[in-house]
Amino acid sequence: MHLLFIRHAESVDNVAGLYGGSRDAALTAHGVLQTRRLAADLLGAGLDIRHVLSSPLQRAAKTAKAICDAFNDASLDANGHVLTATHVPELREKHFGNWEGVQYAPAASAVPRPSQTGAETPDEMRIRATVFLDRHLWPIIVQTLDPDSEKTCVVVVSHGIMLGFLTQTLASKLARISSAGLGVAQLSSHRTSWSNTGFLDMNLSRKPVTSSAMVQDLGPWSSLNSSVSSTNCTKHLARLRKTRGGIGSAAHDERQKTLENFFTSSSRKRKADDSKS
Repeated sequence: MHLLFIRHAESVDNVAGLYGGSRDAALTAHGVLQTRRLAADLLGAGLDIRHVLSSPLQRAAKTAKAICDAFNDASLDANGHVLTATHVPELREKHFGNWEGVQYAPAASAVPRPSQTGAETPDEMRIRATVFLDRHLWPIIVQTLDPDSEKTCVVVVSHGIMLGFLTQTLASKLARISSAGLGVAQLSSHRTSWSNTGFLDMNLSRKPVTSSAMVQDLGPWSSLNSSVSSTNCTKHLARLRKTRGGIGSAAHDERQKTLENFFTSSSRKRKADDSKS
């Protein structure tokens, strides 16, 4: 199965160069286009997405929703399954304390930023990552693993710093076993870059036989084989250009419809009407 870790699309705080942290920054108009490109790419890959877990902050939640909407539009179908994102508080971004909303690269003429206070520590971030992996993600992995299908998929949408702690913590768990494959050991010890809508694709499969003693010593993740097939993948953004004149960097206006949205909404309504007839 595939486990995808995805960073949210471009937000207004990204454009402004601000420490976003726990601020609920909106997506830009360009960010919304990024979410559509991402969703179309995942749909085109033929993935069977079973679960989407997301930070509750809107820049991540709306990225996750775009993925769900694309898959639901493509499969208003047979089994009637509707994909929805589950918001998990542990996936929110690091809290920067008194640096929330402060520029991270202030101009030379700007007022110097104050000494940082009240920010989450690396230890607190690692604890949060561990809680998410063991309490929220692991039960879903067990439920989703299908030995007869390599296309099953679980999606996790979060934020740059939090994703770093999540993937390093998970890789450290997996790297303790000899079957941790290509890229996993390096992931546990190297910092990964995360572009907006960039994703890491980890492949997981169940070992044929796992001793109870090994699981007890190394934890439940020791029952899996793992490898990393891509990191910070942004191929879906190829040739996507930002609208000039500041429009692309402005906050997305939910009231505005693109032609693509108009036809998608009409198509969704027709499918729903057909299913009732």
